[in-house]
Amino acid sequence: MNIHSLFILKKSGTCIYSRTFTDEINYDINLITPFFSAIFSFSENVISRKIEVLEMGGLRFLFKIIDDYIFVILSDSNVSILFANTRLTKTSDEFFERFPNNDSIVDYQEIEDEEFDKIIDQLITGKDVIFENEILYGKIIKLFRDLISKNEIIGAAVLSLDGHIIYSVLPDEILTRSLKELEIRFSVGTVNLPELFYSLENGQKVFSKLVEISWKRDNFIIVMLFESGVPLGMAEMTLNKISKAIIGLI
Repeated sequence: MNIHSLFILKKSGTCIYSRTFTDEINYDINLITPFFSAIFSFSENVISRKIEVLEMGGLRFLFKIIDDYIFVILSDSNVSILFANTRLTKTSDEFFERFPNNDSIVDYQEIEDEEFDKIIDQLITGKDVIFENEILYGKIIKLFRDLISKNEIIGAAVLSLDGHIIYSVLPDEILTRSLKELEIRFSVGTVNLPELFYSLENGQKVFSKLVEISWKRDNFIIVMLFESGVPLGMAEMTLNKISKAIIGLI
């Protein structure tokens, strides 16, 4: 579940900034930018709609257009759209704050700014989310590891409300489903739904719970995977016990 690259383009199709975060995808920037131009020309002139998401071959392009600029993230298709969208928003905010004078940006030259690179690296990887609560998240992760070592649960995850995976030892399919559920909560306006529960075909049980810390304005989702033999009541009791324990860590 990786974000591979970030691009910032002028609407003319010229790439003025690019940043690569993995070595899994190889591309020629001179081929990528005409591809983007063709996509936007088609979407605006043929179907009269702005394109926001494009998926192909297990990859996803996510687009955000602001004024004369196009911000693009290339990621795996199972990366949370909610998370990627917040990364694009934060990137665009940082870009306009750092380069308020558009006249200083020329079409034929890419931006070279080491400080901007460092900021983008933090934003795209989600380190800014963890940095704000590093001590708390470290305590929560230790709590889950202790539970797993005692065989009380077989997997767990901590997700920020913008879809960032803070910690996970869940199977990929369960983690992906949990991220999708979070996106659905936001899309239908029910992010404050306290708990969700479902059973897998093998009888294992998945519980998720919104942990609200109102005085810190720091809410997140915990997901816990239980063995098939664990009674529902016991699983729910463990979920609530862990939720209270997390609040007690603060």
